[in-house]
Amino acid sequence: MSCKIHSESETKQLERNWPEGIKKTKQRIAIYRILSDADAPLSAAEIFQLLNERKEQPPYAFSTVYRCLLAFETAGILSKSVLISEETAVYELRIGGHRHYAICLKCHKRFPLRTCLLGDLSKMLGPDTSGFEITGHQLEIYGYCNTCHSEY
Repeated sequence: MSCKIHSESETKQLERNWPEGIKKTKQRIAIYRILSDADAPLSAAEIFQLLNERKEQPPYAFSTVYRCLLAFETAGILSKSVLISEETAVYELRIGGHRHYAICLKCHKRFPLRTCLLGDLSKMLGPDTSGFEITGHQLEIYGYCNTCHSEY
């Protein structure tokens, strides 16, 4: 007996993961789809560029991208991080867990780690932190990728 596995349609995935209380607009849906298709976190400028490459009329305003990202971040479905070596924030959806990265200090490419190295954070807290509720964490490892390391 054979069984075919059907992947979930993009529309069903969007419906399932859409944050409650966030109005669905054309702009928000487009930004959500860009983030869900991304292999790595994206900056607002990269999202803006990808939106406007679609040649939709009228073109998106940069302020629209920031407002949508803020709405997603407030709803808790977006992770925002800033590299120590830069001042530019990058964004990625928080769907199905979280990811950590090794980041090249020269080209800034992000390499996802296979697992979270931090484990159960509540066990790491000292006795003077009773009642502290952990809501998230971030781990970034810095170094040089093969390409940038060989250029020295």
